[in-house]
Amino acid sequence: MSNALAIAAVTASLKDLISDSLIGLDLSSIGSVAVSALSPDRILTGENEPNQLNLFLYQVSPNIGWRNAALPSRDGASQRLSNPPLALDLHYLLSAYGNQDLSADALLGLGMQALHETPALDRERLRSVLGPPTPPFGNFSALSLADQVEWLKIAPQFLTLEELSKLWTAAQARCRPSMAYQVSVVLIQAEAGTRGALPVLRRGPGDRGPVATAGAAPQLDRVRNAASEFLRAARLGDRLLLEGRGLQVAGSEAVFEHARTHAQRSLPVQAGDTPQQLQVTLPAAGDAGALADWTPGLYTVRVRTVRPDLPALTSAPLALMLAPLLSVDPLAAAAGADLPLSVECRPRLHPDQHAGVRLRFGANELPADAIVTPADPAQPSTLQATVPAALVAAGRYPVVLSVDGADSVPAVQAADGAQFDPQQTVVVS
Repeated sequence: MSNALAIAAVTASLKDLISDSLIGLDLSSIGSVAVSALSPDRILTGENEPNQLNLFLYQVSPNIGWRNAALPSRDGASQRLSNPPLALDLHYLLSAYGNQDLSADALLGLGMQALHETPALDRERLRSVLGPPTPPFGNFSALSLADQVEWLKIAPQFLTLEELSKLWTAAQARCRPSMAYQVSVVLIQAEAGTRGALPVLRRGPGDRGPVATAGAAPQLDRVRNAASEFLRAARLGDRLLLEGRGLQVAGSEAVFEHARTHAQRSLPVQAGDTPQQLQVTLPAAGDAGALADWTPGLYTVRVRTVRPDLPALTSAPLALMLAPLLSVDPLAAAAGADLPLSVECRPRLHPDQHAGVRLRFGANELPADAIVTPADPAQPSTLQATVPAALVAAGRYPVVLSVDGADSVPAVQAADGAQFDPQQTVVVS
């Protein structure tokens, strides 16, 4: 592979190839001839136009055969695993200039003959052009181009009149007799160090090799609150239904991972009403460690089946919102005066969630005056807010707390239908 000087090195080698082809030829009728590698707009044209062959790199395109070699080059931690080559095809325009009749045509023929008789840049020529005693880039060496695995093949490209017209128009230069060529393939590769895997000494315990299993992983299609299909979130103490295919009770557990903290909690599962259903019960708010181990917000839920001496099988994740449970104080107030409101939240809030907490008193959103999460993990988080007197009119005001998009559930199911939870509703009279 070569380094970043490979493109310029190819141009220099082609220029040297054409120059060498003119040595020994009797060009006295034409005059002195120069070989250059300039943009066409930089070449003098008109009455004093020199006799010149110009090689112009007008396009660089990816090489399809090498494009996906050695990918990917980094792992999930952004550590370099390999140095994939940058594989390029170079497109050149060979143009001839002259101030006499037929001189430009003659020079173009000589240049085309040189490239036709040398269909590839061999390693000996590359080492001669790019190596000592006078390398073209001084202290920056491009000699590694001669050692790349692919040869540099030169192939003519016959452009249409429309393509040539667009090319010369884009170059903002006067059109001259020209022929296009493609050089393929140039491989540019970094020399940075990479990480490599250590050799395998044993293939698993006892060197018994990999374990193959014929069974598929459990498939989880739906997670919902068992209390009602219309509840969008679960709360501590709720029973969940896990619905899918390939679910079994033996050796299975439900794995909950919080989207913000990435903390994982595993709970045992029970059989559901159908073979396609499992049940899992979230710990109650009064259970030991429940307030600290769980956090309101977004969770992902998976079913994991563990079997003796075999790899665990895990389903794809599904989303579940864990809503906070609220205790509101006071539940009764007098109209027309500022109302200091205290709201206890179970489970406890994570410190990173404080900024995103939203508290609603009826239809009005209130800023939190203070959020306190005690050091004692058995104590809930407490929010303090003040309801302005202008909002304290006679009526019933459900209190709703939103944490990371998970809203507390302000309603409960009664015999005559759903109603606002009296433990989360302030009555103003």
